[in-house]
Order: sequence, then structure tokens, then C-alpha cells
Amino acid sequence: MNRRLAMLLAAYGAWSQATVLFFLDPMKRQVSDLVEPEATVGEVQLLGLSLEGFAVRDLHHVQGWLPQVVFLLLSGLLSYGVLRASAGIRPRLGTVVALCGVALLAAGVATLTGPVLDPDSVTAMPPYDDWVLRARIGEVPGAAAQFALLTLWLPVVLWLLVWRYREWQPLRMYLRTAEDGHDGHEKSGPSTISARPRRHLLSAGLIPAVLLAVAGGPVLRHIRVSHLSQGAPGSPDASVTFDPDLWENYRPPATIEELSGVLYPALRLRPLRTELLGGWIATLVVCAVFLLVLAVALRALARRATAVRRWSPAALADLAMKGWYATVLAAVVAAVVDGRLMRWFAPRGESGPAAEHLGVALGDAVRFGAAWGWATGLALLGAVLLMTRSTADPVAPRADDDEDQPVPEREERAAHGD
Repeated sequence: MNRRLAMLLAAYGAWSQATVLFFLDPMKRQVSDLVEPEATVGEVQLLGLSLEGFAVRDLHHVQGWLPQVVFLLLSGLLSYGVLRASAGIRPRLGTVVALCGVALLAAGVATLTGPVLDPDSVTAMPPYDDWVLRARIGEVPGAAAQFALLTLWLPVVLWLLVWRYREWQPLRMYLRTAEDGHDGHEKSGPSTISARPRRHLLSAGLIPAVLLAVAGGPVLRHIRVSHLSQGAPGSPDASVTFDPDLWENYRPPATIEELSGVLYPALRLRPLRTELLGGWIATLVVCAVFLLVLAVALRALARRATAVRRWSPAALADLAMKGWYATVLAAVVAAVVDGRLMRWFAPRGESGPAAEHLGVALGDAVRFGAAWGWATGLALLGAVLLMTRSTADPVAPRADDDEDQPVPEREERAAHGD
């Protein structure tokens, strides 16, 4: 995509989001004053997601508006990069999915910025229990992720309109919509990475996610646990279900507990001591969904990587960022399953509507993706560099052999001449 159109779409998306973030709350107050004094307008929601949970409400304290500014800047810059790397101006599903990953990554970074600016926060990386406590005391869980999902369509709609009216003379003149070239990486010739190394590339990208799933820590998010006692229903010694920490205290390693706020708790491959089979299977399904979606995304990246003939620094950076986006997107898909599946098969201890459970899971997902998605990108980058070097090394000896080939011929002629 040409620079003008990419900049227009990215700037329009950031401007639209900024309008909602900074003016939604004042507009609600004005509407309530006009309709009825001292009345309040309910929370604006769409599809069960909160539009105003991430809105700016306090401009007098930096923690009230800086996370939103971080989200807008990061989302706009990364969206421009994704659009600029798109081949041509025609809307493509892959580019829209990448834009979704960009918005969710920006939401995760903005979410992690909040505790850093909060003067009441004990640490810059709160543990998981602190994030749950924030949701219980009234903070909208996963507010940045919910806002990103609801406003993702804003630049996409403008992109569709530009494509629909691309033959209009003003658009052809100022946005160069007649140019539908193929910008991006140089692609031609046969694949430089065969099918077997491509599987190695996929495996390398999955290694960080599997390790994090194993290290996900003994964190229970549901109440399907072993009971204190067993007895007939209604009897005094009937089984009782409560927080297993009160019964059998267990703690993860200090490092895991410290990083539990960014270790998606549902990504856990091993059962806990007090956990019933049904609860662990539900948790395992969420983890399997995450790994499966990530594998599908990495497979698509590996297939496209095989078409790149010469890797430039920009192409390598783009591959690493796509691995980061893929991790965020896979975690969010798992969060959607988590918010629905865990509610029915492994209900959580805290009460609340299904939308609240989904918000908590979305918050966990974007924090996890923003904090660890770079590991997937670096794994892809390292695998590509190793495979590219291994495929380039055997070429040099063949070239030397060709250069040395005329020497025996000259010696043979000399022998016949004698």
C-alpha cells in the first residue's frame, strides 16, 4: 500500500479512537443533564463488551490518561506498519487480522502501563490476585482489550470505502488508488525453505508457548476441586467446596508467583493436587485451543516465509512482529473459549455475569500476549536465520568446484601436447 493511504487509514483509526476515549464520558454527562438533572446514563456496551471502560475520566492525574495515549500511539504506529506492508490497496483478510493483532497488542501494553503509573501499586508487575481484586472493586476487567475489539472496524470501513470508490478522480489523484502494485518483500523463484525446515520453523515458534503453558503455575480459576469431606447430600458431613488454599496450601515458585499476572492462568498443561478431572480438562481444552490457533497462524507465516528469496532487515523485523501478533491473537481466541467454556464446565469462585468473566479472560490474554509474544517472534527470527544460513552454505563449495574445473582440462591438453 502506498504511504499516503496507509497514513490516512492509520491516522483515521487513531483519531476515531481518541474521540471516543476523550469525549465519551463528557458527552454522557451532558446528555444526562439535558434529559434529567442528577440522572446517570448507563454503561455503553455492545455485544457484551464495554465501550467506555477504557475511557478517560481524570485528566488531572497522569495515570488517568497516559495508558490511553500509549494505546493510541502504539496502535496508530503499528497499524501504519501493517498497512504499509500490505500488497496493494485491496482489502485482504490477512491484513485485517493483523490489524486486530496490532490493536490487541497495544491494549496489552496499555494495560501493563497502568500499574506502573499507579502510586498505590506495590509493584510494577502485580500478581494475578491483584488483577482479580481490581475487577472485584469495580474496575472493568480487560477494558483496553474490549475497547480495541469494538473499535477495530473503524479504519477497516474507511478502507472498504476507498477501495469501492477507487476510480473516483480525487481519490486517484491524492491517494493514488489506481496504483495496485505489490509492495513488500522480494518474492520470486522457488522456495528457499523446503517442507521439512518449514515444519522446523513451526516447531520453533511453538516452543516458547509450550514452555509458558507448562510454567503457567498452579493458579486455580474455578471451583471444581477436591472436597474436604464426603458424605450423603444434606448430611452434616456432606462435601464442602471452597478455596483449596484454605485447606491445602500450595504456592508456585517465587518467580512464577511474581510473574503470575502475565502468565495466562488457563494455559496450564498439568493438573493440580486438589483439582477434579472436569476442571482440569476444561483448563486443558483452553490451552489446546491457544496452541492450535497459534500453530495455524505460525503455519501461515512459515508458508509465506518460504516465498521470500532475500531477507532484508525490514522483512526479518516484520516476521518477528507477526509472531508477536499471532501470540496475542491466539491468546484472545483462547480467552473467548475460556470466558464461555469455564463458566459452564468449571465455574469460577467469584460471582458475576458471563460478560465479566469474559472481560477477565480477555485482560489475562492481552497481558500474556504483550508480555511474552516477543519470544515467539524471536524464535521465528532465529529459526529463519539458521535455516537461511544452512541453505546458503552448501552453495559456496559448488562455486569453487566450478572455478577449479578448467584446471584439469588445461593439464590434460598439456599432456596431449607433450
